[in-house]
Amino acid sequence: EYAHFAKDGKATHRTGEFIVGWVMDGRAIQILWIVDPSGTRRDREVYTNLHWLDPKSRAWRSAFVDPEHGSVARFTGGPVGHDRFVLETEDFGSGQSRWSANGIRPGSFVWRDEASSDGGKTWRLQAEYRMKRRGAVPAAQ
Repeated sequence: EYAHFAKDGKATHRTGEFIVGWVMDGRAIQILWIVDPSGTRRDREVYTNLHWLDPKSRAWRSAFVDPEHGSVARFTGGPVGHDRFVLETEDFGSGQSRWSANGIRPGSFVWRDEASSDGGKTWRLQAEYRMKRRGAVPAAQ
C-alpha cells in the first residue's frame, strides 16, 4: 500500500509490489519496485535498487535506477537500532533525501521517503509504503 503526500498534505494512494532478492553471488541485494497504474496513468512504474556493503567503510551503498526519467541516485547509510535501516542522498537535486525501512519484522515493514531543504534539521514525509510479505507457496507434493 503506497501513499504519496503532496506539499499541501493531500495523499494519493496506490498499490504495487516490492520484490527483493540476493544477486551477484550473494554480495548485493536487488529490489524491484513496481507501482500499479492509477488515476490517469495507464502504465505501471518500474524502478530498481542495488544495495551492497562497502567492505572498506562498512557503510551500505545503494544505487536507485529510474529508467522512465533517465536518472540514477546514489545513497549511503546503514542500520539504525535493531529495526530501522536508513539511506541518504543529495542526488535528486532538491536538497537531501532520506529513505528508511522502519519497524522491520519477519512479515512487514514501513518504507518512508523523506526530504529536507534545511540540511537535515527538519524532514517532510513525501511517501510511505506499508509492505507485507506474501504467504509462502506450499511445496508440491
